[in-house]
Amino acid sequence: MNRQNTRPGYLVWALAALALAAAVARFAVGMRQLDDVRYAADWNVSAGEMTVQAIDTPEWGDSFYDYYQVSFELTNHSQRPVDLEEYAFTATPEKGDKWSARFDAPWDSEAAYALRPQVPQGCTVPVSLTLRVDPEEVDGGALDVAFEDYAGGIPLGRITLP
Repeated sequence: MNRQNTRPGYLVWALAALALAAAVARFAVGMRQLDDVRYAADWNVSAGEMTVQAIDTPEWGDSFYDYYQVSFELTNHSQRPVDLEEYAFTATPEKGDKWSARFDAPWDSEAAYALRPQVPQGCTVPVSLTLRVDPEEVDGGALDVAFEDYAGGIPLGRITLP
């Protein structure tokens, strides 16, 4: 019986195991980086104290709604700019009906659309929005204000109509 030298076989298996371990480690590092990218894509905003003031019906508004000016300071903790268009914010009454109170702006204002107000990354800016309220559906109640992030919204605070 003739014994063959099996050390070259062990060396091949050891190199294959080392290559597999390196591939798994690289995969793990790549997945961690993807998780960081996901976090960077998330919105992260906060608001300072909110004030609410009743205003006259704007020239573009409907007279059967009540209008309010909601003001606060918004801080962008996200890794990208945040749009300040009215559709980026929601105001939900305690009843949960999103259509009885909403932030609004003139639809035909091309200048407002072209300016696209934004909060750069890491900045704080004053925000002033016009709130349109159906007085029959919201009886001076509290409204929860949120930044709409397509995942339910980021709560910014609660306001009570004057």
